Amino acid sequence: MVSTARSTLVAKGFVALVLLYLYAPVAVIVIFSFTTSPRLSMPIEGLTFAWYHNAFANPLITSALANSLILAGVSAAASGVLGAAFAFGVMKLTQLRLRRALLALSLLPAVMPLLVIGIALAVVFHALGLAQGLRNAAIGHVLVSLPFVVLTMNARLETFDFATLEAARDLGASPFQTFRDITFPQIRSAIVGAALLAAALSLDEFVVTWFNIGNEQSIPVLVWGLMRRGVDPSINALASFLFALLVCLVFLSNFIGRRHSI
Repeated sequence: MVSTARSTLVAKGFVALVLLYLYAPVAVIVIFSFTTSPRLSMPIEGLTFAWYHNAFANPLITSALANSLILAGVSAAASGVLGAAFAFGVMKLTQLRLRRALLALSLLPAVMPLLVIGIALAVVFHALGLAQGLRNAAIGHVLVSLPFVVLTMNARLETFDFATLEAARDLGASPFQTFRDITFPQIRSAIVGAALLAAALSLDEFVVTWFNIGNEQSIPVLVWGLMRRGVDPSINALASFLFALLVCLVFLSNFIGRRHSI
């Protein structure tokens, strides 16, 4: 009994150390975003929201934030639609080997280095005569987030009852009515959850964005540029805001994605 209790205590301690290792740097950033001192040093002299005000009063930051939100919205909408359509089409294939091959190919961008994807897209866009900008960056964001949407939708469609679609058609429903009344209500939560995950990935994307956004800026690109001149609490405030937004999107994605299974 004592040995079991000791093993449980050791396991809990190990988990606590891993969590501390993962989130201690983030906690430091959040703490220093509220300090009254411009110097990033301990102990904290006081607490203030001035650095958040300074950050969002900067027109460069507000412009970059608007661009990031546009990219996140485009990524969520395009990845959600394309990923759901692809996963649905793959699940309807009767050949198991072909289905697995297509899923493996769709997940390849998720394991490919982002540096390779960013450079490859930049070369392709240049060959096509497309100037760098938000459009090119949005295409890159969709490409990066699409595999995760496909993976999420595939997990949901594994339990989807395709017999209900056949029954609806036998009862005289048109393909549009079948999708509107049968298919979409059953996969809606999964699509929304996957789209929110794509938005979270887009907000955090730097490498592909940097190679394709040109003279425009997103939040990660702007933060990288600002940090080359040194770190101040305004950057910590911006990073803390972005972290909070990402956490909200991920939690909302998980909550919506699991509603169907509850």
